[in-house]
Amino acid sequence: MTIKDHHEGYFTWEEFMQTQEQMRANAGWNARMGNSRGAVRNGPALLAGLLRCGRCGRLLQVSYCDSKQHGSIARYSCSGDRGRKMVRSCITFASTRVDQEVAAEVLDALRPVGIDASLKALERSQNRTDEKRRSLELAVQKARYEAARIARQYQATEPENRLVAADLENGWNKALVHSAEMERRLEEATSAAPQLTPEQRDQLLTLGDDLERLWDHPDAPVALKKRILRTVLEEAVADTTSDPPAVHLKLHWAGGTHMELTVRKNRTGYHNHINSKGVTELIRELALVCEDHAIVSILNRLGYHTGIGNTWTEKRVQHVRHTKGFPACPPPEQRRWLTMQQAAVSLGVSAAVVRRLVVAGTLPAKQIVKFAPWTIERHSLDLPTVRRAVRMVHTGRSTRSIARVQ
Repeated sequence: MTIKDHHEGYFTWEEFMQTQEQMRANAGWNARMGNSRGAVRNGPALLAGLLRCGRCGRLLQVSYCDSKQHGSIARYSCSGDRGRKMVRSCITFASTRVDQEVAAEVLDALRPVGIDASLKALERSQNRTDEKRRSLELAVQKARYEAARIARQYQATEPENRLVAADLENGWNKALVHSAEMERRLEEATSAAPQLTPEQRDQLLTLGDDLERLWDHPDAPVALKKRILRTVLEEAVADTTSDPPAVHLKLHWAGGTHMELTVRKNRTGYHNHINSKGVTELIRELALVCEDHAIVSILNRLGYHTGIGNTWTEKRVQHVRHTKGFPACPPPEQRRWLTMQQAAVSLGVSAAVVRRLVVAGTLPAKQIVKFAPWTIERHSLDLPTVRRAVRMVHTGRSTRSIARVQ
């Protein structure tokens, strides 16, 4: 049985209970069981320990994956009863956009406090400087008094007391040295004391109003940001929707108020560095007549890059085709679209003749982009005008008259 205040302790019962509560809150096992948000950790996910699943009520877990281009990327997820019921996870979403939106709401709520905090910081800095200067002034006065006292004792000593006089003289010299040292430190403290100009004071107040700049500063520690969020937020209940893709948050503030926040979510398979739609469509069309290595050459000559800024390779082109379901270029005999060289072989004429037919408009053809081959639909080879022009070539007629064949 516990008897409160039975004897005097090192700290009060209230302090003991607060310590126990903090220990339970920091316990990782309880955090994983969903009973506590756990201690602040150093990972980049700002809302770790604050997010709760809107479907099952469990705390969301954080997982990280490393990327060479973007560093450590965090995702929030709730596994629900997947281990026991063998079902899919409740929700999952990336941390970046959600962290940014929630932090913006918190900073907007703290902005009125920012100016007041700047003024108090300025006042505390000035008070510390004044206290240090007053302490040094008292130390200087004490050192001067001690040196003057020893000097009076030395002057009052009888000449025949040489040992006493020598001891007093030595003490007097030490007191003078100490007094000079205190005066030097007071002078340095006075000259080194920060004296803010009116412009610097205005900048400090402006910085207090611009909390976003402080928040995004590279030297701002992540752990401090998390403590700020935990100070003003009790928790945030999260849920997701697929149409439209979004993360819906209910923020529970420490003061007892609540607010709802909707954050846009990328569709499945889409991200901020996805290949552009134009490049993807170009790969689809080029794959009708070009092998992968030829597609790579065309894309790189046109200056196109992948979604993360890399040049194209055969593996990257193949990855796009596989993820989008684009078939590879079929064998020549199965192709619906032909190049000029393939059309020339099929017609039994030279590539120059086919080019002249294309330029004259006799043989329909198209070029998807610059540097891409001209493509001709296979059934166009059977057009009457094309067959008539080919017969003229086979009978030895001049190729210059082909362009006039209609």
